[in-house]
Order: sequence, then C-alpha cells, then structure tokens
Amino acid sequence: MQFFILVLLFCFSIFLFALYRLSQDDFFFIRKAVSMEVIFNTAFTVAIISLIVARIFYIFSFPKPVFFTFLGSILFPYFPGLSIVGCVFGGGAFLSLYCLYKKIPIGRMLDFFSLSFLFALPVGFLFVYLVSGKSGHILASLIFYVVFLFVNIFTLLPLSTKGKIKDGVLGLIFLTVFSLLTIIVNIFAAKLKFVYTLENLILIPGLIVSLSLFIYKQFIAKKNY
Repeated sequence: MQFFILVLLFCFSIFLFALYRLSQDDFFFIRKAVSMEVIFNTAFTVAIISLIVARIFYIFSFPKPVFFTFLGSILFPYFPGLSIVGCVFGGGAFLSLYCLYKKIPIGRMLDFFSLSFLFALPVGFLFVYLVSGKSGHILASLIFYVVFLFVNIFTLLPLSTKGKIKDGVLGLIFLTVFSLLTIIVNIFAAKLKFVYTLENLILIPGLIVSLSLFIYKQFIAKKNY
C-alpha cells in the first residue's frame, strides 16, 4: 500500500513541478491575469476528479466483487486499480469545463497540463514495469512516452511558443497519441483481440474527437488574438 501511494505522490510532484516551470512567467497567462495560485488550485481540483474517475473506470473495466462494496471501491491503496484512460479523459473533460466556468484560457491550460502529465507518465510506467517485471507492452509504452516527451520539449513546445502551433493543439496531440497508443497496447496485451471494456469503448471516440479537433483547430479555425 505504501509503495503505491508513494508512486502516486512522486508522479504528482513531478507533474506539479513541470506545470510550475511551464507556467511561470508565461506571457499569455500574465496578460490574462492567471496567477500561479489559480493554476495550482486548478491542478489539485483536477487531480482529485481524475483520481475518482480513474477508480470508477477501473472498477467497471475490470470488475471484481470486492470493488462493488463501499470499502472496496474507495480504498484503492488496499484494493489497487486505477485506469489511466479514466484519469486522462476524466481529467481533461473536467479541466475544460472548469476553465470554461472560471473563464480561464482552456487551450493554454490543456497544453501545459498535458505536457506536465507527460513528464510524470514515463516515471509511472517505470515503476509499474519494475513491479511487474515481465510486461513487454509496459516497457514499450515507457520507451515511446520518453521519446514523445523529447519530441514535445524540443520540437512542439518551441513551435507553440513561437505561435506556429495554436493554443490547445499540444493537448489535442497528446490525447490523439495517447488514445492510439493505448488501443494498440490493449490489443497486443489481449493477444491481438479487441476486448470490449469501458476503457476501449472510450478510447475509440476519444481518438476520433481529439484528432478531429486537432485538425480543425490547427488547420481550419482562425487564430484568436
């Protein structure tokens, strides 16, 4: 139990540090009067919702009798199981609604939250791989996300900073890549079969929507100044 909690806290700390580094002195946030306090309050709120949704997704994707008891459903350190798909899409949906309600720039927040999450993601996969030891698809995911992180840092983020990539596009690219990779990994993990779990049924429309929004926002929609 302690190990599981420590991994979550460590990954969340990396996420917060990356978010701070990305958001600190950001001209767009300064111009829109979005303070670091607002960003961090948003981060903690989104984290709580993401954790809840991740648990719900896991329970219904991999149902066990113990999960449908009160203690079994809420005591995830004792009865482990969190869905990364639920975390990403639940957190992303709530972040968008929360920013809309609070009148915070959604695109910029989605970009920075996605990139910050990407910093923590390989660390989480590394711990999972070290515990499981024999999961080849986890190692493949770990390597891919490390490469994808470097692509974001050295290619996509500079383009976004220069205004060549519109706000929100980095987040949509992350959602598209995450959805596609997770579908592929799930198929290989199930021995080249598509299993009709809640996760997989969410990933397909998630892939279609995120890819469609990416194409529309980057290549069709007019830029907002």
